[in-house]
Formats: sequence, structure tokens, C-alpha cells
Amino acid sequence: MKSIIIVVCIVVICLLLIKIFYPYFMRKRGKRYLYKKLFYQKEEQKNEVIRKFHEITGNRYTDNQAIDFFMKEKGLQLLSVTPGAPLILKYYLSNTPKALLTYFEKVKFHEAFINYDAESLLKKE
Repeated sequence: MKSIIIVVCIVVICLLLIKIFYPYFMRKRGKRYLYKKLFYQKEEQKNEVIRKFHEITGNRYTDNQAIDFFMKEKGLQLLSVTPGAPLILKYYLSNTPKALLTYFEKVKFHEAFINYDAESLLKKE
């Protein structure tokens, strides 16, 4: 009887860990994957995106929120044109961005980044 209780407790703990930690690590890996794809020239691209984002929003959001919004918007664009996107990318993109823009800010954002080099991102590594 005691061993059944221990097994049930272990199963319950494992289910809770999977329910909490699995999505967290998948989102973290998805963010890293997308970051490598979008910012292949590292700091100069990232700084340019942050500068334009702050210009559009009037410095209302932090740099992390700006990068998060940019990565999710461009990631959704990548996901729509890339068949067979990795599961980790889908996990990351399933959450809403931390920065919420007004309609006019979104229009300015998409005008500013519509020609961001997404074609080269589709090539397999």
C-alpha cells in the first residue's frame, strides 16, 4: 500500500513538473532559435531594431520588450512562409508579446520592418 502511494506521488510530481517546466524551457529554446535566425549580424541589427522601435513608440517600452515584440511579429511571418517550422518556435510564438502597441504604432512598425531580410532566414543551415 505504501509503495502505491509513493508511485502516485511521484507521478503527480512528474506531471506538475512537465506542466510547468516543459513549456518554460521550450519557450526559452524557441526564443534562442529565433534570435539566431533574426539577428545573424548580432549587435548592429539588434541595436537598429531597438532604435526604430523606440522611435515608433516614443520610448514607452524597454529594450527587452522591443526585441520580444519584434521577434514575435517577424517569427509569425517566418512561420507563415516556412513549412515544417520547429516545435520550439511554435511554443515561443504562442505567447503574446510583452509590449502592446496601438493600431497606428503597429502600422508604423510594419512599414519600418516590412523589408527586413526574411528571405535569407528560410535557408537551411
